Amino acid sequence: MQSFLAAFDILPSWQTVKKIFNWRKFTLSPHKFVLMGIIKLYYFTYNDTRGTILIMKEVINMLLKEGKIGKIKLKNRLIMLPTVTNLSNEGFVSEREVEYYKRRSKGVSLVIVGASYVNKLGKFFINQIGIDDDDKIEGLKRLSEVIRQNGAKAGIQLAMHNPKYKPSDFTKEQLQDFVQNFVEAAIRAEKSGFDAVELHFAHGWFVNQFLSPDTNKRTDEYGGNFEGRTKFAIDILRGVKKALPEMTVICRINGSDFIDGGFTIDESVRFAKLLEGYGADALDISGGVSSTSEYHISPMGIEDRPLIGVVKRIKENVTIPVIAVDKLGSVYDWGKILEDGIADFIGIARGFIGDPDLVEKLIKGEEEDIRYCIHCNQACIAYIQKGLSVSCMINPEVGREKEFEVKTDKPLNIAVIGGGPAGMSAAKYLAKKGHNVTLFEKDNKLGGQLNVAKVPPHKQEIGKVIKYLENDLKKYNVMVHLNKKISLSEIKEMLYDKIVIATGSKPAKIDLDTDIKPYTAIEVLEGNIPKGKDIAIIGGGLTGLETAEYLAEKGKNVTVLEMKEEVGEGIYPMVKKLLLNRLKDLKVNIITNALIKEISGGKLMYTSNDTYKVVKVEDVVLAVGNLPDTEFEELKNEDRYYFIGDCKTVASAVEAIRDGAELSLII
Repeated sequence: MQSFLAAFDILPSWQTVKKIFNWRKFTLSPHKFVLMGIIKLYYFTYNDTRGTILIMKEVINMLLKEGKIGKIKLKNRLIMLPTVTNLSNEGFVSEREVEYYKRRSKGVSLVIVGASYVNKLGKFFINQIGIDDDDKIEGLKRLSEVIRQNGAKAGIQLAMHNPKYKPSDFTKEQLQDFVQNFVEAAIRAEKSGFDAVELHFAHGWFVNQFLSPDTNKRTDEYGGNFEGRTKFAIDILRGVKKALPEMTVICRINGSDFIDGGFTIDESVRFAKLLEGYGADALDISGGVSSTSEYHISPMGIEDRPLIGVVKRIKENVTIPVIAVDKLGSVYDWGKILEDGIADFIGIARGFIGDPDLVEKLIKGEEEDIRYCIHCNQACIAYIQKGLSVSCMINPEVGREKEFEVKTDKPLNIAVIGGGPAGMSAAKYLAKKGHNVTLFEKDNKLGGQLNVAKVPPHKQEIGKVIKYLENDLKKYNVMVHLNKKISLSEIKEMLYDKIVIATGSKPAKIDLDTDIKPYTAIEVLEGNIPKGKDIAIIGGGLTGLETAEYLAEKGKNVTVLEMKEEVGEGIYPMVKKLLLNRLKDLKVNIITNALIKEISGGKLMYTSNDTYKVVKVEDVVLAVGNLPDTEFEELKNEDRYYFIGDCKTVASAVEAIRDGAELSLII
């Protein structure tokens, strides 16, 4: 077999073979078809160095080719997209914001700072960055300088957002003032040293509301037909280009609003042509408004590349560069998007929050080490909307980069008890700081409850978090002992300088009058599937709803009973909407205001709104939350011990990982 395969060593690259046998123009006879099958098998199976790896490298090289937008030359095809960070200080650039962009501007071709408000009316987030006044220029200049010093071009997004108002609330004179606000902001951007500005015309923000027939009910020249609804945006673009003819201007637009009666792909194609005609240098194609934000900050429940269809349509109708965005998959997917001519540049936002080094890894040929965003939205989007500064489940250093650079001058021997998210994070960051760390985990694998969290449908990306943390433990030489349960007496005898207790939590239980032994949701997600067909899940929080979906997909008839008025308390609204829609499609029965009275004889008796009701059940699953593990409770007041994660306070994986990381700042 080896000698047979050796005959293929003279073959050209697979790309060349594809050109020779052009599938669209070349009709294969049966014997030629078989030959091509053997050749393809060779390239993709038997000779990785000449086949699959070569093809992947060629695709990746597409990302590293030089490009151009307007008058600025870009060293590769990767752009850091604008995101609100809430790191500014009342609109002024802060030290934390400078460090945030400094950390992320190496390797990437263009960094677009965002979203800067052009007037006070258009400021929506508490610590959003501003470009509304000349007193902001000094700080903005420092920001552009640090980006450019790292070899990237610097851009800044200009925006207005205020959902309190609708287009019809303003006079024509006020709209003209807003146009001038954008123009003056662009002039400040140039004075601050930025190479490009991006005009934010998407996402249901202020300008996008004028584009949509769903929200723009004006009857004057700024409303009505397509020309009227696009006038405000066009006036802004024309004003900026007139004031700064040499400035590179990118327009962020929706390929579609994805709502009934909103801005459609057909209108977006017309709009794209119009923008090109009035001097736009590139188009950043996004999608969705507030109620359909899953199209621009797509969560786990949305398939990869949700906007590729609209990006392709627009690219086919313009000659200026087009930027593809949102949940684009892996580097190989990014390269394929460019190779197929769907877009000219790849725009990344959340990916840079999680892995600031992703482009440098790509340049060095270390693409396998890239930490892809898991699209949980729990600490980037959710935090920002709560008024908190940006963070990330897989990167708790975000916005605090300098704090985590400190190394210890007095290395300690530290034990970490528990290999869940908090324990793994603590071990990583303590070792990174310079301590000698040993981790003990009672099970045969690391990850703790992340191993359960990744099981429900659409949650598989959670598994990446375990992989990332495991890689870090190896990188920083943490000694790991699996299948090692540490008892209270053993922990007291340990000779370590410090001991970190990260033993997590246990499922809470409730008193039930029942003749059925209930499962816990964790048991079910660990693979102990109830044998009955009719399943009642008590508890309608995230775990209960995800367990319901998991069982319903296995063909079970599921009823969720929740004692509160609504299910899904605390779930991020977008995720909740998608999850409830899927449960509806699976015909999961959801009952609220439910008080369980008795479970017996295959029946669950409950009251809801003072009405006595019965549900047929064969098995019961409890999903009523967790309680801290208290095995080492008596050690809490001793200086040598530190409690982190769920065994201190039950919270999310984001908080557990951050808790573990922050411990390194005080030890």
